[in-house]
Amino acid sequence: MAKNIAYRLFSVSDMFHSVKISTANKKTQGIRKEVYACKKRIRVISTIITLVIVFSLIVLVIYCLASYFSGFNSATNENDSVTSDNSFRAALIDALYSTHPNEEFTKSFNKTLSDAGFEVDIFQGTQVTVDFLKKLPKGYKLIILRMHSALGSNNQLYLFTAEPYSVGKYTQEQYFQLVKEAYATENSQPVFAVNWAFIKRCMTGKFNGTLVVMMGCDGTLDQLMIEEFLNQGAVGYVAWNGPVSLSHSDEAILYLTHLLYIEKMPLKEAVEKTNSQIGEDPNWGCILELYVPQ
Repeated sequence: MAKNIAYRLFSVSDMFHSVKISTANKKTQGIRKEVYACKKRIRVISTIITLVIVFSLIVLVIYCLASYFSGFNSATNENDSVTSDNSFRAALIDALYSTHPNEEFTKSFNKTLSDAGFEVDIFQGTQVTVDFLKKLPKGYKLIILRMHSALGSNNQLYLFTAEPYSVGKYTQEQYFQLVKEAYATENSQPVFAVNWAFIKRCMTGKFNGTLVVMMGCDGTLDQLMIEEFLNQGAVGYVAWNGPVSLSHSDEAILYLTHLLYIEKMPLKEAVEKTNSQIGEDPNWGCILELYVPQ
């Protein structure tokens, strides 16, 4: 009888222990479910936040791009109303006037074109800024770019304005690599310089029917620059095929304009005669080259 009672007591104790384990297991499972549900909620919330951030960034990028290109269009279209037929209009853009003026060149150029019946616009020195290039009127038959130019590290040709460089100016153009800081010499102050992409984005439609003459160095060594002027309707692009001294360039371009507009010589023949009569640059050996639309 005693053994039987002991057995029963053991059984009750064992059952009580089993109940405790079962209850503990249920509590553990409940906690695990709560933790899992909490983690799931956190994952859902994190996903939603991530999607909101990504969507906001996409909207911001689209807005910036829209503002960027609309700004270009407004700058490009400004002053279009003052343009007229380009049959008798010429422009000399002389960014070098502040540091390397040549009054004889300016007077001779103005006289030659005026005698040929042109209305001549001359823009000199500090007038030649990035904004000026954006707002350059359409309608010129001839544009002479008396600007320092050089190839950058990416082998793109950059045209030097006369505008001092500032890191906080033209930030969009700098971000999209349309303009950059440039030095004409090691000791010179930095200025803004523009490349072919600037011509494409900021000077659209300004060269239709225009002969573009580049007076600086390496003008034919950037195919993208050449193609961009021609794609925008230029009837020809004349430039040096290497480094050139400014005095030689001044002499050659004056002779070229005389042949074209006083002697009425065809463009190709005028370039060839300029090279033969004025000759190659005595220091660098470069000559003028002509590119026309295909």
